[in-house]
Amino acid sequence: MAAARHPARRRSKAVERISHPKPNRSLGAGLRRAAVSKPAKAAYVAIGTVGLAALAVAILGPKRLERDVLKPLQKAVGPQAEKLWEQTRPVRDQLAGIFRRAGGEREKLARDFQSWVGHFRAS
Repeated sequence: MAAARHPARRRSKAVERISHPKPNRSLGAGLRRAAVSKPAKAAYVAIGTVGLAALAVAILGPKRLERDVLKPLQKAVGPQAEKLWEQTRPVRDQLAGIFRRAGGEREKLARDFQSWVGHFRAS
């Protein structure tokens, strides 16, 4: 008994890829994307903080703001900040030594260090 033979498949020609032109992104879409980016959000926070500080100075006055807000805040945070600053002295000295030894490659080392810190903060 002979096996049924399948008809040979016809080879089809490859279809040329049709390239569709990319639509021009509208100005509005670009502005919207820029407005919600991380740098824009950081700018909003900075501008808002400066605005609130200016409002506080306008309402309270500079002398009262210093007497009622800044001095008590400095007294509350100052000792802890000094303690943290002293605790980080070995690390700061080590980094300063690395930068001193870098010599002419100091800028590259600084860029690499900034990149490392950025990676550390992102994770």
